[in-house]
Amino acid sequence: MTDARISNLERDGESRQFAAHGHAELGSAGGLTLLRGVFEPGWRWSNDVKPIAGTDTCQTRHLGYLIRGTMQVRMDDGTEMTMRAGDLFDLPAGHDAWVVGDEPAEMVDYSPEATRYARKDGQSQAQQDENMAQVRRGFEAFNARDMDTLRSILARDAVQHVPGNSQLAGAYKGVDAILAYYAKLGELTNGQFSADLVDVHSDGTAHVNALYQSTATRNGATRVTRGSILFTFLGGKATDLLELHADLPGDDEFFA
Repeated sequence: MTDARISNLERDGESRQFAAHGHAELGSAGGLTLLRGVFEPGWRWSNDVKPIAGTDTCQTRHLGYLIRGTMQVRMDDGTEMTMRAGDLFDLPAGHDAWVVGDEPAEMVDYSPEATRYARKDGQSQAQQDENMAQVRRGFEAFNARDMDTLRSILARDAVQHVPGNSQLAGAYKGVDAILAYYAKLGELTNGQFSADLVDVHSDGTAHVNALYQSTATRNGATRVTRGSILFTFLGGKATDLLELHADLPGDDEFFA
């Protein structure tokens, strides 16, 4: 029996009306959940969704594609960016946004957090446990090459386990060895390696699992793949990091 799933967004999905100027539809088919938002001219998150969400700024992370229209985004730190039709986007939590011009904006969002969008009971990052927050800080620091922050998150005797048989495989014991491993990743890719969080899960005690997408360029070839790291925490510090790869043979070949 096939595992194929088909669902119609308009027929089977959940409609979420904004206070004004548009709506969103949320639907699922098997392992895929997708939100489609239609934002009419005049729409602004702080006017049309804030009364529903009950937070000062949007606390949903968005991963998606702008089908049509133009939107302006302002992050909590004041950074602004413009999204136009055809743009892919990864917007962290903590932002305001509004439609630019007289054309409606339409987008699709496949972020795991999209299920919480425009809901009163949507969980904000502030409600997540401290270990999850540490993991998020760690990924941000990794991509920013902020070794001081990474050192503050890792226990002095932490161990990171890298599977496979490439030149990177092995157990890196101690914070210095782990940071040297990260430096080696940068060296092999001429600094063109990033690990971007997709989702973070916690058992509420000592374990956090981080699903991420990595992008790396080496010897003129770019590889995009997914993996996860299972973190164990003790006293607010990461003591054990177990890497899991979606395509380990492919990663081994890339870093041979």
